[in-house]
Amino acid sequence: MDSFEKQALKQEARRRLRAQRQRAGQLRGRVVAISLIGFVLLWGVIFAQMATGHDPVLGDKSSAVAASSATRKHRAQASAPPVEAAETDAEGGDHPGEAASEAIESTDPEELEAQQAAEREAFEAAEARELEAAELEAAEIEAIETEPEPVTTSQS
Repeated sequence: MDSFEKQALKQEARRRLRAQRQRAGQLRGRVVAISLIGFVLLWGVIFAQMATGHDPVLGDKSSAVAASSATRKHRAQASAPPVEAAETDAEGGDHPGEAASEAIESTDPEELEAQQAAEREAFEAAEARELEAAELEAAEIEAIETEPEPVTTSQS
């Protein structure tokens, strides 16, 4: 090979390297642009959602209220006296709550007040038991956290 061919091959190699670098630069630029656009779009959606008051972390307030009222109803039914359960079974309705409400409507006002007072007492007693259990659990956790762990050495 003579010097002219060597120069031509070197120029061709330089041209290919320059083209390769240019393609790599374009690819990097596209990746950066797409990443920035995706980032801005994502944060735009989140910002719009927060600005309109639809915070997904806080959740729907109506569902939280419904859940807490359902929990209260469940607790009240669970702590109801056994007499009411017998009346519900005796009625034979599809839904125990409907049979119980029908039984309550057909009783005297004095009996109704007495039954409501008994239910209230049972509910308060159940809440007191739950509170005591929660306090005992908290005390146990505190005792576990405050107890020093035994020290283990190589000579023990």
